[in-house]
Amino acid sequence: MKTQNNKIDANKKAEKMLGAKIINKSITPTIVSYETLLEEFTSGLKFKPAFGVQGAGLSPNAKNHLSILLKLLELHKSALDDIEDATLNFLVSSISENPPVYIARTKDIKTDIEYFNAKTFIPVKGGKKKEVKVYLGKASDFNNDTKNNAARVLGKKLLIKAINEKFLPFNSNSKFPFKEILKSLNKKSDLK
Repeated sequence: MKTQNNKIDANKKAEKMLGAKIINKSITPTIVSYETLLEEFTSGLKFKPAFGVQGAGLSPNAKNHLSILLKLLELHKSALDDIEDATLNFLVSSISENPPVYIARTKDIKTDIEYFNAKTFIPVKGGKKKEVKVYLGKASDFNNDTKNNAARVLGKKLLIKAINEKFLPFNSNSKFPFKEILKSLNKKSDLK
């Protein structure tokens, strides 16, 4: 019980130093995109009721509805791409302000010295994730403890800097006026 209270106190101290809540584990929302939906309904159909009785395959009725769905996907491809871009903008922006930090231990084979890296993950187009990793220093500098608050605080600061340099502003090929909308929203909030 005492060690649990010490961990809680240490977390609160680290959060105060950072000015943000420490996130130990995070689940990124599923990003809906034209490509993922198209793949799901053309080659990766996992929805068991669609296969009919005893997996016999799609019924003529289900095939008609699937055809309509695929035509609608194609018709609204641009809107789906805009939604994916907006979702990625939101997620990357949110992560850049308060990234979940994972401290990883690595060992230099030549010198046998252990090092710490801080890492987090950024969602990218197509439903994939990109690892962002920054070097923290020797593990001994942090008492060889991957839960060390100094390591997490330094990791968070360095990850925020790396994300802002490499991933923001989010570059999309969308014709949707994200920047203009963001500017108008900022002007409205400034007026209040």
